[in-house]
Amino acid sequence: MSIAKEKLKSIPQSTGVYLLKDAKGRSIYIGKAKNLRSRIRSYLSEREGGQRPQIISLMKDVADVDYVVTRNEREALVLESSLIKQKKPRYNIRLKDDKNYLSLRLDTREAFPRLSLTRRVLKDGAIYYGPFASADALKKAKRLIHKIFPLRDCNDEKFKRHAARPCLNYYMGLCLGPCAGKSGEEGYRDVVEQARMFLKGEKKRIIKLLRDSMERASGEMKYEDAANYRDQIRLLEKNLDEQMFVTPSTKDKDVVGFYREGRRVEFSALFFRGGSLVDSAHYSFKNTAGDDSEVLEEFLSQFYGGNRFVPREIIVPLNIERVQAIALWLSEKQGRKVRISVPERGAKVKEVELANRNSLESFQRKYAEELKEVGLLERLKSSLHLTKLPVAIECFDISNTQGATAVASMVKFENGVPDKESYKRFKIKNVQGPNDYASMHEVLSRRMARAEQQGWELPDLILIDGGKGQLNVVQKILSEIGYLEKVDLASIAKGREEGEGDKLYIYGRKNPVIFSKNSEALFLLMRIRDEAHRFAITYHKKLRGKKALISELDGVPGIGAKRKRELLKYFGAVSKIREATVQEIASVPGLNKKLALALKRHLSH
Repeated sequence: MSIAKEKLKSIPQSTGVYLLKDAKGRSIYIGKAKNLRSRIRSYLSEREGGQRPQIISLMKDVADVDYVVTRNEREALVLESSLIKQKKPRYNIRLKDDKNYLSLRLDTREAFPRLSLTRRVLKDGAIYYGPFASADALKKAKRLIHKIFPLRDCNDEKFKRHAARPCLNYYMGLCLGPCAGKSGEEGYRDVVEQARMFLKGEKKRIIKLLRDSMERASGEMKYEDAANYRDQIRLLEKNLDEQMFVTPSTKDKDVVGFYREGRRVEFSALFFRGGSLVDSAHYSFKNTAGDDSEVLEEFLSQFYGGNRFVPREIIVPLNIERVQAIALWLSEKQGRKVRISVPERGAKVKEVELANRNSLESFQRKYAEELKEVGLLERLKSSLHLTKLPVAIECFDISNTQGATAVASMVKFENGVPDKESYKRFKIKNVQGPNDYASMHEVLSRRMARAEQQGWELPDLILIDGGKGQLNVVQKILSEIGYLEKVDLASIAKGREEGEGDKLYIYGRKNPVIFSKNSEALFLLMRIRDEAHRFAITYHKKLRGKKALISELDGVPGIGAKRKRELLKYFGAVSKIREATVQEIASVPGLNKKLALALKRHLSH
C-alpha cells in the first residue's frame, strides 16, 4: 500500500468510513472505524497483515485511501452500508438476496379479519408472523392455521360477492362463512383471538381454552360443536409434537450462525416466531477481507437494511465492536427496543450452535457442488485447449425479424451457473437490415469498450452462437480492438443433419471439436447458448410489442410519443385500450375526455 506519509498524517482520529482504492481509483474495500487514522495505520502494519492472510491479499491491490468523517458510530454504520451498495467493492460482503421475505398478516381491527400475505411489515397495529424464506414453509404454515382456525381467506371484493352463498372453503371446513352470514361477528372474533394467540406462541393456553369449550359444549349436548373443538385440539397437539425446534421463550427472534474458511464465509439465519423455528436462510460470500467481527457487522447492517422485518432480539455467535450502535440503529428504525446478544449459557447457546452447524453444512454442500463444477470446467479447458480455466463464460446472441428491431444479448455464467446480475441487453444502433456479422461487431465493440469498468471485467471464455463464419468474424473484431490475446474464444453450432450433435469451433483450429453425446461439458455450453438465445428473444419480443402498440396509435391528433408511452405503461396492449371505457382512458396521465373519445373512434375503425 503506497500511501504518502503526509496523507496518512492528515487522516483525523475521528469516527468515520474509509475507502481503500486500487490504482484505477475504484473502491475495493469499504469499512468503518471509531478512529480512522488508527484503523488505516493497522492495514499498513506488517505485523497486523501477517496475522490475517486475507489482509495481505487485499493490500496487494490497494493504491490509495479516502475517508468520510461522521458524527458517531451509528452514522458511520448507515453510511458504510449505503456506500457498499452503491460502489460494490470487491472485498466487501454484498448481500444480493436483499428482498423482503413474505410474512402472514392478521389485522384484528377489521370486522371479519383475514390472513393475508405481505412483504412489508408496517407499524399498523396488525399481527405479523414470519418472515418465511421459502414459499413452501409459508404455505405449510398458512394451511395449518386455516385448518385449525377457519378464518376467511378472501379479499374484500370476493367477500361481498358471496353474500348469498359462501365459497367452497366454507363447505370444506376451512372458513366460518361470515360473508353469507353463517357466522356472527362475536363467534368469528373468538376464532380470531385463538389465531392471534397461536401466532404469538400461546399454544398451550389455546388448548386449555378449547378443552374448556369442548366440555361446556358437551355438557349442553352440542355434540357437533364439541367434536369441532376436539378436532382443533388434536391438530394443535399434533403440531406441537412435530415442531422442528421449540424454545422456552415466545418472543420473536433471529439467530445468526457463522462459518469461515479463509476468505469464504457462510451465514445462516434461523427465524424463531412464537417460540418455534419457522424457517431459515443461508448466504455465501467468497471474497471477504475483514476479520470475523467486521464481516458479521457488515452482514447485520445489510441484512436488516430496508424494510426487512426486525425481531425484538437478534442472537449472534461472537462479540462485535459496534454492537450498541447497530442495536440503537435498528431500535430507531423499528420504534421499539431491539437487543443484540451473544449467549454464554442456557438454551440460547444451543440455538447458536444449531445456527453454526447449519452454516457449516451449507458451506460444505455448496463447496462440494463448486468442486464438481471445477472438475467440469477442467475437462472443458482440456477439450477446447483453452489457455485458462473458463470460470467466467460470456455468450452473445443476435435476434431480429428481417433486420427490424435488432437486439443482442449477453449472458454470463460463473463456475458453471448463471450470474443473472451480469446479463446485458443491447439495441443494435448502427446496422441496417439483417446483418448478424455487422451486429455482432457493434455489440462486441461496445462490450469491450467497457472492459476496464467495474462490473464489466473480461471473461475467461467468449462463446458465440454460430458456426465457423461467426467465429472468424468475432476473432477479427477482437483482434482489431486489441483483446484477442486476452480471452479464449469458441463458437457452438447446431448440427445440420438429423441426429447430428452440436459442434464446437475454437480459434486457430480448422475442424470442430467433437464431444460425446452425453458429455457434461457439451451440455453446459449448450445450456449457456440456449440461455443467451432465450434472453435475446425475450427482449426482442418486448421491443416488438412496444413498437406494434405505438404504430397502432399513430394518426390520432393530440397523441404524440409521450402520451403513447403513458398509454403503453398504463394498459400494456392495444386490446386493453379497446376494451377500456372513455373514462378509464381519460384517467391516464396526460390525457382527457376529448382525446379519449378520439382514440376510441380511431381504434374502432
